[in-house]
Amino acid sequence: MRMFDVIVLAAGSSRRFAHGNKLIQPYCGRPLICHVLSVIEQLDIGQPIIVTGEPYRDEIMSVVVTRPRWREAVNKRATEGIGTSIATGAALLNGTRGVFICPADMPLISQNDFQRTAELFVGPTSICRPMFEGRPGHPVLFGSAHYQRLRALEGDVGGASMLRHDPRLLATYASVNQGVVLDLDTAEQFTRAAMEDRFLTSVATREATSIGEN
Repeated sequence: MRMFDVIVLAAGSSRRFAHGNKLIQPYCGRPLICHVLSVIEQLDIGQPIIVTGEPYRDEIMSVVVTRPRWREAVNKRATEGIGTSIATGAALLNGTRGVFICPADMPLISQNDFQRTAELFVGPTSICRPMFEGRPGHPVLFGSAHYQRLRALEGDVGGASMLRHDPRLLATYASVNQGVVLDLDTAEQFTRAAMEDRFLTSVATREATSIGEN
């Protein structure tokens, strides 16, 4: 896993969330963003990169500052869309074989989902991701051959646009963890996810335990 970097996208403006910056709102006892950061920190990963932007950069970094491994990439064009955030993070990539890309608002992605995704990797042209009940999930792993295109993304065009060049490059696996597709955008989703959290967390825990036993 050390041959892969990871980019966490945390530059959004939380437009659909009615109570400020959703990433610092409490979810199961700690800020939402801390869940995915903690999972990544438990992996033997290369460079963890977090992409921030206005208006919530200072709030995000007040959480991240206690986590010294993270390297910040500031997206000065964050309002233009997710493509600019991916490009900003990808500008810091250097010398690794691949990069995971993951939104910061997905608290129930597990270590197993990173590890299973990495197992699909075969070389620099690889694009790998989990699926849940037919829905594409995160994290997405891009081989180094795609770095230049990632750096060139614009507007609200995400990494999925890379598959238009050659969809045969995509490798997937069926995750049993709904967390790979669960992102939280509204206060109602926070409430619903918290109600389901006991079940989803138990799934993630079972997956992590199975990795430890293998």
